Amino acid sequence: MTITETLPQCWQDVADAVSAGIKNIILFGPPGTGKTHTGVHFETTQPAQRVVCNEDMTAADVTGCFMPGPDNQFIWNDGAVLKAWKSGARVVADEIDRASGDVLSLLLAMFDSPESASWTHPSTGEVFRPHADFSVFMTTNVEDMDELPTALKDRFPVAIRINQPHPTALLSLSPDLRQAASLSADRRGEERISLRTWKAFDQMRKSLDDERAAALIFRNMAHDVLDAIRINAVTA
Repeated sequence: MTITETLPQCWQDVADAVSAGIKNIILFGPPGTGKTHTGVHFETTQPAQRVVCNEDMTAADVTGCFMPGPDNQFIWNDGAVLKAWKSGARVVADEIDRASGDVLSLLLAMFDSPESASWTHPSTGEVFRPHADFSVFMTTNVEDMDELPTALKDRFPVAIRINQPHPTALLSLSPDLRQAASLSADRRGEERISLRTWKAFDQMRKSLDDERAAALIFRNMAHDVLDAIRINAVTA
């Protein structure tokens, strides 16, 4: 992701932290602002590895497991974090705080400082350590950092509240929607409209007129949303 325009302050903060060499960053705040999308693409030269944390997640998703292969042989398949360790890619870890206790403990070990982090292969005994370029973006919808486990916060020295979509994420929308989508990302209650919702509206109006699409997507807010789109189109 190449930055070619002025960034909202939250994303400028992310850019500054990355430029300063910070490897582990928490992106928190309202859902639907493109935290995951941007984490995957932000100033990276190789594909990021994404892990979506939940109670069903296992160590296999993190470090890997044996899988059946040809001739009834079991072959080791690396998990997302071990792949990133080897290549120096970024891991985008969504909602780490939702992981089960055992998996959270493993993630804490994998996301520890480079001097402390190591993992031993259960079959070969080979010891792996993170590549020098390995980094982690943790995303969460939690608004209060005190809700996160202390050990987790300790591994992420920088936490940045994302209250606006990244300009590059907004490029997925039609031009007349981008300003309204940016302004509505951090509204309160029902007035907050996520980037996902704007994308759904943008898709629907390809087949329906704006009024019908807005009625289906935004319901009782449809009139206000359409007014906002028209006003922003005039002032843009």
